[in-house]
Amino acid sequence: MTTAILATLAISAALGLEPPAPAAQDPATTAPAVGAKSADGAAGIAAIWRQETVTWDRLRPVLAELAGSAALQEILLDQLLEERARERGIAPDDAALAREEATLRGYLDRDPAKAERLLAEVRVRQGLGPVRWRALLRRNATLRALVAPDVTVQEAQVVAAHDAAHGPRRRARVIAVPDLRAAQAVADRLAKGERFEDLAAELSTDPSAARGGLVNAMSRLDPGVPAAVREALWAIPAKDGVSPPVLVGTGYLIVRHDGQEPGDGVTLESVRAEAERAVRLAQERARMDTLAQEILRGVEPTVFDDSLADSWRRVRTGATRSAPPPPG
Repeated sequence: MTTAILATLAISAALGLEPPAPAAQDPATTAPAVGAKSADGAAGIAAIWRQETVTWDRLRPVLAELAGSAALQEILLDQLLEERARERGIAPDDAALAREEATLRGYLDRDPAKAERLLAEVRVRQGLGPVRWRALLRRNATLRALVAPDVTVQEAQVVAAHDAAHGPRRRARVIAVPDLRAAQAVADRLAKGERFEDLAAELSTDPSAARGGLVNAMSRLDPGVPAAVREALWAIPAKDGVSPPVLVGTGYLIVRHDGQEPGDGVTLESVRAEAERAVRLAQERARMDTLAQEILRGVEPTVFDDSLADSWRRVRTGATRSAPPPPG
């Protein structure tokens, strides 16, 4: 649920519900004194560069348009989560937050030094300063505690997690097209001798098109890959073979087998605890995302700031348009 938005150094000002009081003097001719307070309690001056000043009144609408919707969503989610956690008697402490940080580092890399560097990069890209970082850890700890009773680890899932981490993997290229007619046209062009990589770059709607259709290698049971794609790839008898069109969602994929990498020989029993933990974390992550979306669904705050209201409407309208149609 972490959204890439600006650091919220000014979030209290950006979300002020009351308009600022009129200035006693014309701001175009008289700069406010450093440390002056506006009606909402924020400092009148946000920044100074040489002889120029930037006031919160000037900065507020820019912040609201740029990141106001995401910031407001985070704050509302945290408030609603806190209410639900109180009902369940959940109150994450510092130890729970430390475990969340360790979990996030573990996702990034097993090498602690590399994980630290990657985490620093993520925090910069995502605008996760001290306030939002701690809020993110608390949010994740609360969500994890809420969904934990519903998570079950089954043997088939453990076997699949082990296979994805240690089993043989096949390299693949894919071409994604919107319908069966387009898939058949691709198959016809392949039959005439055109290169798969060239057709992927020209026609594929998948992000891998820029790499000639090259995707990450996948195991036979990799839970992170749609079963239809895995089955199609592993049904291809030899390297450079191409699958029939595979229905995935509302479109079709054509898959090419680009070679196989052997497994590393690590047995399931030697890493069972690690595989079980990976399954549990994956289930928790999926349930946490779903719960956060459910909590925010239908939330429509009354927004008094025009710039923030515009940001909220634009983002919510975009989300509605891109959402899949309801089942049935």
